[in-house]
Amino acid sequence: MRPNIVVVNGERHWPTYFPEAEVIPVRLQDSAWVLRGGVLWCITREAAVRVDGVFWRVGAIRPDPRHRTVLELVRLSGVPCVNPARTLVRCHDRLSMLAELREAGLPVIPFDVALGDDMVRRIARPAPFVVKVGNHHGGYGKALVRQESEWFEVADLLFAADDYAAVEPFIDYRRDVRCLAIRDQCWAMSRAGAGWKANVQTRKHQVIDPPEELVGYTRRALEHLGADIVALDFLETQDGNFVLLECNDTPGLSGFPEQLCFALAECLKEKLSAVPTTGA
Repeated sequence: MRPNIVVVNGERHWPTYFPEAEVIPVRLQDSAWVLRGGVLWCITREAAVRVDGVFWRVGAIRPDPRHRTVLELVRLSGVPCVNPARTLVRCHDRLSMLAELREAGLPVIPFDVALGDDMVRRIARPAPFVVKVGNHHGGYGKALVRQESEWFEVADLLFAADDYAAVEPFIDYRRDVRCLAIRDQCWAMSRAGAGWKANVQTRKHQVIDPPEELVGYTRRALEHLGADIVALDFLETQDGNFVLLECNDTPGLSGFPEQLCFALAECLKEKLSAVPTTGA
């Protein structure tokens, strides 16, 4: 019997890479999940599907506590997942991700964090600096404080956000580099954006030979997290040094060679082959 692979928030082309399976695309925002008798089910408007494998492609969408709950259900069910559900849980929140990078001994950009009424004013640093609110992605919830006089207005807005805020130094960077690893394979991409936000409104990108230093950091993160795939985002300063911004456990693959899609799909195929498929 063909296994059911639920592709969560994935790109449309993934059925091509799983010809031996029934591929069911779902949006995390529009689905319900049930774990009953050790069997995991995904329910959409169209059908209730027994889940044999999960291909997790949830990227830059608005954070929702339900996301972590679904990951815990996948983890409890033992259903094969790429990345592993336990890895995705560890990087679910920005602060969790940063803590994992520090525990792995990686050189994360220095930052301070505040939570609580009016506490954010206590973490101001010499301008220019960047403020990041909560767990948002894709450039949202981020502001650049160019001079000290701007900080008071930004801090007032953060008071209304009712979330934690982090500040970090502004890097006058030469380029943004993403180093991506899938198991023992590594790729890198150089990107240029339209403004100060790295990897937002990308104007041009180029696959490059992965710098050896970045490959070492990326493989260390992959091993530390027990991941199938990770991507580390770096800024290269004007003097040629690299600063690590963050780790992505569900990185976008756009612009990379198609080889990455085959390699990532193979990760789940291998896991499925090790688990006997039973009838519904």
